[in-house]
Amino acid sequence: MNTFRNQRSPLTETVQTSLPTWKAKAGHALLLEDDLHACDRFFYRAFGDCGCPMSLYDAQGERLVEALAAPDRTAFPDSIPALADRLGGPGFLAVGAQLFYVYDRLDRWAAAPAQVAWIAVLIEPDWLEAHTQTRLTPSEHRLLALLLSGLDLRSAAEAVGASYDTKRKQVRQIMEKAGVSSQSALLREMSLQISACILDELLRPEHRNPEVALAQDLYGRDVVIHSITIGESLDVPIWELGARRGQPILYFHSMLAPLVFKDDVVETLKDRNLRLLMMPRHFFTARDGAGSPQRQLLAALADAVEYLCEEPVVCLGESAGCAWAAHFARYFPQRVSEVVFVAAPQAGTPDALAGFGPGAATILSEVSTKIRSDERVIAGLTRIYNSIARVPGLARRSLDFMLRQAPSDLATIDDAFRDLRLAEWLRLIANKAARASIDEVAHLQSDWVKDIFALDRPLRFVHGAEDTLCPVADAEVMAAALPGASFTRFEEAGHLVLGQRLEPILDMLFLPQNSSDRDRPQSVYDVV
Repeated sequence: MNTFRNQRSPLTETVQTSLPTWKAKAGHALLLEDDLHACDRFFYRAFGDCGCPMSLYDAQGERLVEALAAPDRTAFPDSIPALADRLGGPGFLAVGAQLFYVYDRLDRWAAAPAQVAWIAVLIEPDWLEAHTQTRLTPSEHRLLALLLSGLDLRSAAEAVGASYDTKRKQVRQIMEKAGVSSQSALLREMSLQISACILDELLRPEHRNPEVALAQDLYGRDVVIHSITIGESLDVPIWELGARRGQPILYFHSMLAPLVFKDDVVETLKDRNLRLLMMPRHFFTARDGAGSPQRQLLAALADAVEYLCEEPVVCLGESAGCAWAAHFARYFPQRVSEVVFVAAPQAGTPDALAGFGPGAATILSEVSTKIRSDERVIAGLTRIYNSIARVPGLARRSLDFMLRQAPSDLATIDDAFRDLRLAEWLRLIANKAARASIDEVAHLQSDWVKDIFALDRPLRFVHGAEDTLCPVADAEVMAAALPGASFTRFEEAGHLVLGQRLEPILDMLFLPQNSSDRDRPQSVYDVV
């Protein structure tokens, strides 16, 4: 069943809005080969936070990493033929007017793919000035590049079509700016300073948990970071917000980031004596050959929840987190008192979708369809998503376009970029957990709707009327088909309804235990 026939593609519209190179490279981007995806993943995990632009090349000098839309910096050449014949190891290389530092000791990174032979670092004039306190004109920078690459002054002059005397005067000007008295001293000092700065960037120890550091920077002492290992289970990160001894909520976050998009979430939870527990699943590492990553995650999480909570938890899933909440509640029902689906996505497979609403074309449902039709496209979709997520301006433009019909979501995204450091979260996930977000969409292909029908716990659906990513009509139909489920629609709220209406949602969920409204058996429909 093709739900997108004769409809304009939400995915294409979004990517065309965000990535100016999309039209020329659409086919190549979606069918990215696995080996190039492995290079992308290694590159951004190892060097995503480096302060100088760099890329990867193979032994023939062909570039292995290609950003669909680079930040405002000079592009790397598709090919550097000189690398194929280079035997001298690390050092400087001039390509046209560009200066590169090339490094070939890839044995320092165990995860480096076999086809990676060179790391090429682009030394731009601004970077050179910042690290050597020497400001050069473009002509001076090109001359220095040629000299550092091994040419003598006469050959460098011939390479740029200038006279020897002209370049001899120019090199003296560079020496004066650098505070040295000879050409040999200039090359020695520049070579040492540049090499030292670049190697500090390349070889610095990897920060073990940058996501923890970002969470602590954002929430300070209000976040408790647990790392729990029980028996032979996996190490499970659990982040805790709110009242330390309050009623527990197990929160399965949305695809964007492990955040509730509300800056005063901690105070809101404490005021209601609630304790929010969440596992930042983007950063969870499963064991190879030990079952599916999804089942490993859920089993490890169930052990951690049992350790942390004496009472059953309210299982709260938001957007893509709804599938995780459904799975957890089905397989570990004794640890769950109630399940709440906020901004529930469309049912995943065509069989699951049958009979559950109109199936309107959305970007999430279109990505799901493309994953089902050709498994190769998942690497390409990952690449597109991460290319956007790594550049704050593109990420903002893309989200603004996707959510353009929901004014409430646009306002929430604006606040998230300003106050919740959303750009940093998106870049971190793209660099460290490169496939996580697209894997989230793939996970929606599982039969999570069938899990819902197997549950024997109270079910609640909460949705924003302006939701353009997960249409409210689909969620309404799904809730109506489930005996005893309640549905609440918030007007003037969108896909990020949890952050926009957090207080009334929590008040609705956590009524006093003696309230007859708490466990209403009949289907309930509310508009707020």
